[in-house]
Amino acid sequence: MPTPAEIDEQIALEREQIRQGLKDLERNTEQLEQKEYASAAIYGVASVQTLIPLVADKIQTSRARLYKGQAGVKLRELHQFLSDVSPEAAAAIAAKITVDKVFSPKESASLLQNVADAIGQALENECMMRFYEKNVPGLLHTLRQNYWHRSMGTHQKVVVIRTLMNRCDVQHWKAWGIANRIRLGTWMLDCISNASGWFDKQMQRQGRKTYMYVVPTKVFMDQKEEIMGTAELFSPCAWPMLVEPNDWTNDRAGGYLLNEVMRGHDMVRRGNPYLIQGEKPIAFLNQIQKVAYTLNPFTVKVAETLLEKGIDVGKFVPIVELPLPPKPFDIDTNKVSRKDYRRKAAEVMNINAQAYQRSCRTRMTMNAVKIFKDTEKFFIPFSFDYRGRCYPIPAFLTPQDTDFGKSLLSFYDKARVTSRAKDWLAFQCATTYGHGMDKDTMENRFKWPD
Repeated sequence: MPTPAEIDEQIALEREQIRQGLKDLERNTEQLEQKEYASAAIYGVASVQTLIPLVADKIQTSRARLYKGQAGVKLRELHQFLSDVSPEAAAAIAAKITVDKVFSPKESASLLQNVADAIGQALENECMMRFYEKNVPGLLHTLRQNYWHRSMGTHQKVVVIRTLMNRCDVQHWKAWGIANRIRLGTWMLDCISNASGWFDKQMQRQGRKTYMYVVPTKVFMDQKEEIMGTAELFSPCAWPMLVEPNDWTNDRAGGYLLNEVMRGHDMVRRGNPYLIQGEKPIAFLNQIQKVAYTLNPFTVKVAETLLEKGIDVGKFVPIVELPLPPKPFDIDTNKVSRKDYRRKAAEVMNINAQAYQRSCRTRMTMNAVKIFKDTEKFFIPFSFDYRGRCYPIPAFLTPQDTDFGKSLLSFYDKARVTSRAKDWLAFQCATTYGHGMDKDTMENRFKWPD
């Protein structure tokens, strides 16, 4: 039974989880907007998903008018560019680019001409990739295998493929030209605005010049605020607990102490909340939540040393950032030298960006280690999935973590290794070995390590 002081400490930790979750949500949203990836933010994903069927229907309707001979020459010229792209794909690209540009902090990004050009360019890139996939599938596959995943960012990937294709003796893509791209992008913007009522064109005077911007309407801003408000309710971080988690029952949620943290954590994930669970599964779930863990000081020290020295071991992947190559002395005057430096610098930046992505799990695990490093013991709240399998609610410092994450854990309540325990260790050793042993009888697996 936890003491009042321990309960207060756990509540303080859960308050910190709420605060940290809100902070992470705000920071991630801001970072995505800074990088012109607002479509990957929570409100952006929801908005694009809603826009796709609406805009696709508009495109399909205009195509039907075109086939019936009810459309003008201008619409016919625009639709020839979209002949190889499905309405759903074109709608997804246009919706994504619109959200990215409109919510970018760069003022010039939401200029009508820039938004339209970006949509047209993205559609042209999609058509170009489909053109090469149709005409030179083998070469495109080879280039993707060797270069695609080395490049960071969609634009750079496309530029690399286009450049390498131009060096080969194949049928080359005929560029649309900026005028056609802007016309197509403007028409797609009109489809989005008319279908949803979420975006509008607004004239803004700056000095002696007047500019046309694409801006979100009040309808969209109200929806965005509602989506983000809902996201904030489910944003608290999920960490291990300092006291035993609350017991689950059919009438009351278990796990964390505060309701604010338990939102979104049902006893059965993606299951029917109205179904009643049996007594044995609930008793089992509550039993494994009472197992106390502690951090293994030896493994923690090793991990901290590896992190400090930037050494990669198994699932432990720290950030190893390579320095940019030195700039040549004649970079300002020598075009060949400048081009060579940019190529080498791009390769280093791609490697660094990929290293940062690969190290994500390790960095987040080490952040959790910092929080619980001086904690005597902690507990893991569990829940079922819809199949009845048990999973920890926290993502880090759990028995179902990566090899590195599991190596950080020790049982708080130690026990001697009995003959029965040795049998189960032998069983696990044989099962892990594989080569048919994982399908052999339990008796043979008990004997195999001998």
